[in-house]
Amino acid sequence: MTLRAGQLVAFSGHFLAPRPDLVARAERAGLRVEPTVTERTDVLVANDAGSGSAAVRAALALGVPIVDEYAFEDALRPAPVG
Repeated sequence: MTLRAGQLVAFSGHFLAPRPDLVARAERAGLRVEPTVTERTDVLVANDAGSGSAAVRAALALGVPIVDEYAFEDALRPAPVG
């Protein structure tokens, strides 16, 4: 998974890292953080895709990819050069 500046991301649930830290990392990477999942959302970060939360239900209904905290962190790392 690759995230690009300008994409929209939402967060749902509890994470190992404090949510404000995840939001700050997303914003430093140029992502736009939105409070809810809409048809414009590019990815939902949720550690429990089976939680049944409103955000997860919306992502599933709209076909928005759901990734966990680890996949999100990996997507923020720069690609290796070479």
